Amino acid sequence: MSENRRQHFRVEYPSESAPKLLSSGEPLKVLDLSEQGLRFQPKSTVNFKSGNTFAGSLTFQSGESFLVFGTIQRVNANTVSIELKKPIPLRIIMAEQRRLIQTFQKRA
Repeated sequence: MSENRRQHFRVEYPSESAPKLLSSGEPLKVLDLSEQGLRFQPKSTVNFKSGNTFAGSLTFQSGESFLVFGTIQRVNANTVSIELKKPIPLRIIMAEQRRLIQTFQKRA
């Protein structure tokens, strides 16, 4: 089993509950996020290169929006991971976690 070296709690999203991420007018599917980073699935990874900068707008289902800016850390076959320069507030991460738990409890 590999060691988890992450420093921040990561919220994983089912596609119907994910925040909206737009960059250069393109909607990107958010897979997970933490205070310091996010991972998304673009239609194509061709235009994404490790080390390049990334900027976008992240809108949560609560309606709260943030401009996100960071550095592309990894590009895999169909996902891109970003390290953010300005963190997403912990209160937002915690609210997202609570919202997802409540959503899944209602379904059970």
